Amino acid sequence: MLQKIDAKYFDGKTSKKQSVSIEFFKNRSVKVEGDGVVFVESFDNLAISSRVANTPRMITFADESIAYSSSNDAIDSVVKELNNTRSIAYLLESKMRYALLFVVLLVLSVIFFLTTGSDLIAKSIAKITPQILREEISTQTLEMMDEYLLEPSLLSVEQKDRFQTLFSELTNQEAGFHLHFRRGIGPNAFALPSGDIVLMDELVELSDGEDKMIYGVLAHEVGHVKHKHSMQLIVKVSIVNIIIAYFTGDISSTVASVGTTMLHANYSREFESQADHYAKIQMIKAGIEPKYLAEFFVKIETNSSEDQSYHYFDSHPSNQERIDALLAPIERRL
Repeated sequence: MLQKIDAKYFDGKTSKKQSVSIEFFKNRSVKVEGDGVVFVESFDNLAISSRVANTPRMITFADESIAYSSSNDAIDSVVKELNNTRSIAYLLESKMRYALLFVVLLVLSVIFFLTTGSDLIAKSIAKITPQILREEISTQTLEMMDEYLLEPSLLSVEQKDRFQTLFSELTNQEAGFHLHFRRGIGPNAFALPSGDIVLMDELVELSDGEDKMIYGVLAHEVGHVKHKHSMQLIVKVSIVNIIIAYFTGDISSTVASVGTTMLHANYSREFESQADHYAKIQMIKAGIEPKYLAEFFVKIETNSSEDQSYHYFDSHPSNQERIDALLAPIERRL
């Protein structure tokens, strides 16, 4: 055996993450083994991502399942031993003149991003961002917000259980989605890139605990996750930090700006329309009339005009067009 590394494995069929070991052998065979996972693959069938500093490497197998591992030195050793070419990115880091050229190209790319290409680039980056990175950003972001912005929820166990049941029904217990309860920033709810949804006590109080309204709000936030809106927004407002995080493996500078971004998201009209439409479809599937979400929008907008502490529409701009869209019948194709 040449090398044995630890990795996080995704089978490509579900979002379930499994811890596995990957063994590389001189005969060019590769064995993957973990809890409920065991198979042997030819090294020639693998696609190993280029090395970029200390960020996790992605190993893609023939069946399109993937694994992420931070054992970069061990992977480089295997690649070299089996006569594979060293990664282009690693060579660039080893050659100063190429590194300088890379910096120039990076600066030009950032300028392009900040001018005409921000939406396109943000959408592209959000689409290819690995779930493991989205989870790490979201975990650290929530920890930071808990320390400086949020307070523990005062909802009763019965209320939490009831809303958790609604959320489980909405997401069909899909892996990656988690509901959190907090208070302290007014009637609000927001979605982190990983699928973590945070529901504030104040929002529950404003809705009088009406399950159908809460279901609509949660469905709206899940819609943002499904369309990767929060990840796109994070990329747009912190592109420089995202690039630094990608090439150094240090996401602390990114996390520092994400909390504020999530609270004052200022989603575009397109993003809000997509999230509203997703919520509308899910409510209809659940036998709930979309009017309950529309009524909640009206209620919170009315209250926000009287009390400046209401922040939900800071990130969810209300307008009659959105309410009308929720109340409009679904067009059916003949």
